[in-house]
Amino acid sequence: KVVLKAISVWEKPLVWNKPLLEVMARVEKKSGGELTIEWRGGPESVPPFQTAEPVSKGVFEIVQTSPTFYASAVPDANAIYPEKASVKSLHAAGAIKLLDEIHREKLGVVFLGVPSSGVGFTILTKAPARNLEFFKGKKIRTVPLYTPLLKALGVATVTIAPGEIFPALERGVVDGIAWPEIGIEERKFHEVVKYILLPTYYEVRYGTLMNKAAHEKLPPHLQQLLHEAVREVEEWGAKAFREEADKEQERLRKLGMEMVTLPDAEAKRFLQLARDALWEQVMKDSPKYGARLREVFTKAAQLG
Repeated sequence: KVVLKAISVWEKPLVWNKPLLEVMARVEKKSGGELTIEWRGGPESVPPFQTAEPVSKGVFEIVQTSPTFYASAVPDANAIYPEKASVKSLHAAGAIKLLDEIHREKLGVVFLGVPSSGVGFTILTKAPARNLEFFKGKKIRTVPLYTPLLKALGVATVTIAPGEIFPALERGVVDGIAWPEIGIEERKFHEVVKYILLPTYYEVRYGTLMNKAAHEKLPPHLQQLLHEAVREVEEWGAKAFREEADKEQERLRKLGMEMVTLPDAEAKRFLQLARDALWEQVMKDSPKYGARLREVFTKAAQLG
């Protein structure tokens, strides 16, 4: 029997861990118990911005994380966000394969896939953002993924760990936060912000990384089984998250939150600004791979 130790940047009950838990269940079932993935903790075990390092070093074998949490080591990985495309298209265009090559080279990990996808990002604010001028001078919580767009909007960015966001909003440290369109309710953000910006931008794609040496030690049939399980959950996760986001929006409306949709011209400018700002950052941070990354992700978007 082979046991792999897994950690996550999120607390276990949160929605973002559902794909990892699904992978764990499928691997156990498919292998008949020959391969097991054990949960070893969330941010209470390893701080979110440090989770990639212990997996790279082999302290743990697997981590469920967002590329933005290890952007200091692999800034190229932020290329996974700007383009709208299905997981199937990402594989067909070679985008996942290229990300795997980069992760193996720079971090010593295998990029298994993106079991979390299907939804976008938004900005939650205390006051309604009726146009883009609203953001000038506002203090908005960020992580490296959001910073290029927020800077382009004239925002004063503040980096805050997920677990510290609620009190920061409550005390007025920030006027709003950039956040996925899912997982708002379980953090109780509706108690301290009232407005959700539409349209959503980028595509949420959170990855599963595995220590390269541990991956190579797996017998070929278990390697194949693990990759098959992740690929299945990629399709499952995209559908499950979209359904969950739609249901959550309805619940948030009932809790008093309001969806604020930018006028058509402003919305178009906003989405273009988001895309251009992040690609500019990726191209700057990834002189070796930037052009190839843009090529494969643009191809994936064209595939649909």
